[in-house]
Amino acid sequence: MHEEGASRREALQLGAGGLMAAMALDSTRAFALTGDMAGLEWSNNAMRWVQVAFTEDDPPNYDPQFWFDLFRKTHADAVCLSAGGCICFYPSKLPLQKRAKYLGDHDMFGEMVKGAREQKMSVIARVDPHAMSNEAFAAHPEWAACTVDGKPRRHWAAKDMWVTCQNGGFMFDFMPQVLKEIADTYQPEGFFGNRWAGSGMCYCNTCRMLFRTATGMDLPTSDDPQDPQRHAYIAWNAEMRWRQFKLWDDTVKASKADCFFSPNGGMNDPNKVTIPIVAVDRQGRHGTTPVWMMGKFAKITRAYMHNLPVAGIFNVGVEDDNRWKDSVQRGPELAAWMHGGIAQGFRPWVCKFNARVFDPRWVAPVTDIYEWHFRNDRYMRNTENLARVAMINSTQTGIYTAGGAPLTAGDNIPTAQRVTDSQNGYYQALVEARIPFEMADDRQLEGRYIDRYRVLVLPDIAALSDSQCALIRDYVQKGGRIVATGETSLYDETGKKRRNFGLVDLFGCDYVKTENGIKNSYLTPRHPHDLTKGLEDAPRIIAATQQITVKPHADTRQPLTLVPAYPDLPMERVYPDVLETDIPMVFCNEVGKGRVVYFPMDLDRTFWEVLAEDHLVLLKNAVLWAAAEPQPMTVTGPGLIDVAYWRQKNSLTAHLVNMTNPMMMKGPYRQVMPLDGPFTVTLTVPHGVDTKKVTLLDSGKAARWHRKGQTLTIEVPSIRLHEVVAVDLS
Repeated sequence: MHEEGASRREALQLGAGGLMAAMALDSTRAFALTGDMAGLEWSNNAMRWVQVAFTEDDPPNYDPQFWFDLFRKTHADAVCLSAGGCICFYPSKLPLQKRAKYLGDHDMFGEMVKGAREQKMSVIARVDPHAMSNEAFAAHPEWAACTVDGKPRRHWAAKDMWVTCQNGGFMFDFMPQVLKEIADTYQPEGFFGNRWAGSGMCYCNTCRMLFRTATGMDLPTSDDPQDPQRHAYIAWNAEMRWRQFKLWDDTVKASKADCFFSPNGGMNDPNKVTIPIVAVDRQGRHGTTPVWMMGKFAKITRAYMHNLPVAGIFNVGVEDDNRWKDSVQRGPELAAWMHGGIAQGFRPWVCKFNARVFDPRWVAPVTDIYEWHFRNDRYMRNTENLARVAMINSTQTGIYTAGGAPLTAGDNIPTAQRVTDSQNGYYQALVEARIPFEMADDRQLEGRYIDRYRVLVLPDIAALSDSQCALIRDYVQKGGRIVATGETSLYDETGKKRRNFGLVDLFGCDYVKTENGIKNSYLTPRHPHDLTKGLEDAPRIIAATQQITVKPHADTRQPLTLVPAYPDLPMERVYPDVLETDIPMVFCNEVGKGRVVYFPMDLDRTFWEVLAEDHLVLLKNAVLWAAAEPQPMTVTGPGLIDVAYWRQKNSLTAHLVNMTNPMMMKGPYRQVMPLDGPFTVTLTVPHGVDTKKVTLLDSGKAARWHRKGQTLTIEVPSIRLHEVVAVDLS
């Protein structure tokens, strides 16, 4: 069960982070909002954000002029400031809203709002309702979250506070009063709700009664999403969060028509609610987080935001479960993390905990990032990503594998981790292959969302509904191509196992069984085939540790076959009984007007674990064979480079992010290591546009280029960290 360990990071594991917006009066509009967004067009224009998260001892000790100067230096368009909730930083008239300990009659929030607006910045008010004071608890003990035995939960870190129930009076009665008071008094452009959705499972009487009334059941005590109570709770909790969001959003709109509430950690359902700009709360790396992960978060968010703006929150402190917020990350780490996100469409949003500045070493690198972004502002206002490949992000596969083991596990690997690792493995392969790609959302597989892509990659997308399978089938029949791995489509949308794959007709084989923990098994490449290009000198390569036994529909020769597992100890027994078989471990099929590659194994997850180059070759070749067309952007030259290809109103931009660094996947960047080229970048230019000028934005130099038909070839001498090839169109 999740108690105090339920964090923002867990809430955002499979989707987007918080949601917020602002305006910059002098900026050029990136694109127009329509429908329910009409009147909020200003939200497109906030390109650079600053967040200051106040602490209780800030009011008598901080220097507001430092922040106003920083806003100017960073060309910030919008600011997010702590206002109220569990603790407030303005003179609230609500008796149960605890004022900051040293606030007195000082209006710190109002002071900062005034200074920001003097610079024509927009203001988002941050509220945090996840805890309440002893006074509030004494007046309303029913507002507290409870453990499974019904005992109120003390806050895990602040022992003089109590954890609030996400479904009780604090959220549904008290917080609307807080929001109204702030909105009426300060008229902010929007609100940001931190930890707004609760802090794990609550078993208070309110939750028990509401859940029983809605479902006729008691609250679940099992994490297994296939348990009927847990299954019902997932849907009920989602509905309660929608009601909470709608109440809070309606409350602030009643005070200011173009205001809105933006919840951190939820409301990312593209078919239910859309908010003008989303900010993803992924504040930094820790452990073995690869530096490309910030870009992945951008892609996941844009998969359902589509062409609406997204911002990436990064923290100048050290981001870890231990949360050293008053320490400082060095410049190379900050720059690598944020530039990786900017290349994939993020707008920078720096977050500083504590308005006092103990250690100012973060100021210069953050200013450098923002000044770079400001100089190149018009090339950052993206209107379309030109990638032809997309990876499916499956929220439901994550939800219905997040606890228990409804999908096939093994090797003591949690099922949700297996799903995440499969996605990360294929992501790493596409980055190394320099194939520009996007993410697509499994909740929007209709043609108007996915027909723009030539290839969809499904990395162990186990949970797919019948209707989702039908949409994918239609996509392939019309000429689309898919690459799928592992148990893709073996379960329905709620994680219930099917007897056969939902995409059985596309895969060209029937499901028999899944085996996990397979050791010392191999694959035999069969030549010639596009899938095995680059493996001509390899008589066999490592097989995956999860293998799906299947029955082929036809006796066709496939380019990979199985060498069955044999003992790995004692050493005297390490030899195969069978040198090769005809058992296919990939199916390369032409279906309708499309193509399908299916690996009946977790090749992508195994690649993430061992990073074997042979697996990289297979994963890359699978996409290229399926596509059967040139990629819209290619890069030749040394090193590990993340790429992206964008269109703006009057330009094209090709992003090249240098990730060649021993600290790419473990530990902080100590220094940026420039790559000496030369690099050759080829771009497919959209029809009907002429090339006027090509500039390298980071070096500031005009580029050598030539164009033949729709192909533009550019020479890039070197890449420091983030070079952008900017193509002005006429």
